[in-house]
Amino acid sequence: MGDRAKHLGLDLPAHADEFTELLLAQDFCDIPPEDRVWLRQRYERIVPLVLVDALHSVETGEPLPGSCLHALKVAAAESAQDTSVRLSVVLRAGLPALRIFTEFVRAARLTDPQRAVIAMARAARVAHELGACWTEAWNEACRDGGGASAAAVAGADTSAIDVVVASPDLDGTEERMLELTAQGMSNEAIAEATSYSRQAVGWHLARIMRVWKAPNRTALVALAFVKGAIVARTAPRSPLQIESADQAGTRKSSAQETSS
Repeated sequence: MGDRAKHLGLDLPAHADEFTELLLAQDFCDIPPEDRVWLRQRYERIVPLVLVDALHSVETGEPLPGSCLHALKVAAAESAQDTSVRLSVVLRAGLPALRIFTEFVRAARLTDPQRAVIAMARAARVAHELGACWTEAWNEACRDGGGASAAAVAGADTSAIDVVVASPDLDGTEERMLELTAQGMSNEAIAEATSYSRQAVGWHLARIMRVWKAPNRTALVALAFVKGAIVARTAPRSPLQIESADQAGTRKSSAQETSS
């Protein structure tokens, strides 16, 4: 049965008030402390506009309605008046909402693991669509003179956009590859970042999907959130730390291949 043809049976829209309270009462620990007030204000503005439609989309697999996206674009254009926001915060703004949804799915204790995977895959898709819509409208308003200059947006530091992967099922190389997959990188880009061939990246990701029974990359990332294998990193690693981690992963992978 296709994703769009399957209702989750969680009655998510009925939990809108509960989600609203959780989303607005959280501490936004995924976000650097100096940016939390700004993001909390954005959530207070956006959550009432999109939450019910977003929950319906996750529940049913149906696309977000155009009216929801239009309301989000209007709110984004209004936010362009604030020149203090960093692009890195805008791009990772959906992480706190995904964390809240992940906690909800865990608490639901679904007897069918596949339903949890579908729920998180849909939630990741909806969060991505809402985030992309908001960011595009915000960036366009900035270019039109509503806020920060286009040059400032294009040159903004995105190093703070980071997640960390840790799972006993994976070696260091695969943790790094899954981390980059969660950031939206293609196999070719992951290969370049890790000094592996594109075929090797595909083989490693296929192995993880086979072990975790994930049908595709979106489901893989969603399942990693559900399993707690992916969490947001509040303090980005330095390039030296990233290089050291990659080297450690290579050594760990080589050791495992030798032992096998």
